[in-house]
Amino acid sequence: MATADFSRINTNIGALSALNSLKSINTKLGIHQLRLATGKRINSAADDAAGLAIAAGLDTKARGLGQAIDNIGSAKNVMTTGEGHLNNVLEILNQMKTKAEQAANDTLGTSERNAILQELQKFNSQIDAEILQADWFGINMLTGTMNFQIGIGSDATKDELVLDVLGSITPTGLNSSGLDVVASSTATGSVTTSYTNASGGISGTLAVSSTFNTLIDELGTGHYTLNANVTANGTISIEVRDDSGTQMTINSDTDTGTNNVGYTLTTTVAGGGNPAEIDLGVGVSIDLGAISTAAAQTLSVGFDYAKGGNSVADQDSAQVFMGKVDTAISGVKEALSYLGGQYNRLSFQEESLSIAQLNTESSYSRIMDADMAHEQLEATKYQILQQTATAMLAQANTQPQAVLSLFR
Repeated sequence: MATADFSRINTNIGALSALNSLKSINTKLGIHQLRLATGKRINSAADDAAGLAIAAGLDTKARGLGQAIDNIGSAKNVMTTGEGHLNNVLEILNQMKTKAEQAANDTLGTSERNAILQELQKFNSQIDAEILQADWFGINMLTGTMNFQIGIGSDATKDELVLDVLGSITPTGLNSSGLDVVASSTATGSVTTSYTNASGGISGTLAVSSTFNTLIDELGTGHYTLNANVTANGTISIEVRDDSGTQMTINSDTDTGTNNVGYTLTTTVAGGGNPAEIDLGVGVSIDLGAISTAAAQTLSVGFDYAKGGNSVADQDSAQVFMGKVDTAISGVKEALSYLGGQYNRLSFQEESLSIAQLNTESSYSRIMDADMAHEQLEATKYQILQQTATAMLAQANTQPQAVLSLFR
């Protein structure tokens, strides 16, 4: 710093030095007053360029964590709604079990069992309504798939939770048909052929099987295609596909052995004649006709299958229905257990994200937020220095007047 020489008056070095000091003090005082006014340590990139970049990343992460926590809250609401519908379905099934048990008692006559049947059918309607009402913005939470974003990234393993109730339980559906508790005056299904495409003279007639293979689930109500191929040596291969083209598991060789199920049924034309009716083990049978082993032949049959209902017209059928209701109850409990498990997972994730958000915001605060006690201390110091610097500037301005005494 330049030394003041008050015998030289053309340039007042002392006053200029005091002025520079005052300007520096004012700048520093302004910084601390701004921090006190905003509560932030960094108010512009110039205050701490690296700190601002780090804090911006932490702020982005904290906001993402907050949204993920909100997403989890919404997902819990979805699951709680689905749980409510399933609890209602479970209560209806319990009442259906009671009614079926009542119908199994031979103290009842035909009219009494018909009355029970009508009540069971109303229960069916309500079960179907409960499942249809489990809708959340156009997606059915009990029959469709919902993907919840529960993290701040795009990693499906840790940042996404998939709700797929039907894909995680044994029943093919949670409505009365999927649970196989449809009450009907008859237990026989129905099949309607919608188109036939044959080559080589082969023909076929579809019918509902008189008995179902208990090792294979019955087809659900829907549209299917049966393809049959006959080679020149008389070997017949049959497969069934659903409307989306997925192969159905069928009885692979027309008997009930536990290892004899698969996607293709294979049999042979005996003695050059037509094979007997072939039970596919899924509620449908086919009777092939006009088969010649002279050349390869194919048959494609499109058909609509309506799954059979459950009768309570006598004690035996009512007891069978009771068993199906018990199975349905187990299926609904399985769905409730799945929802509960997913809900608990969300709760753990929510707790983890809350801790992460707290620590992220703490790190952000340490960089960005002002220490108010320290800033007030600094502001007070510079306010005092401002006053002393102003006073010294005033004195420095008057110091050159001492030169006048040399001219008296």
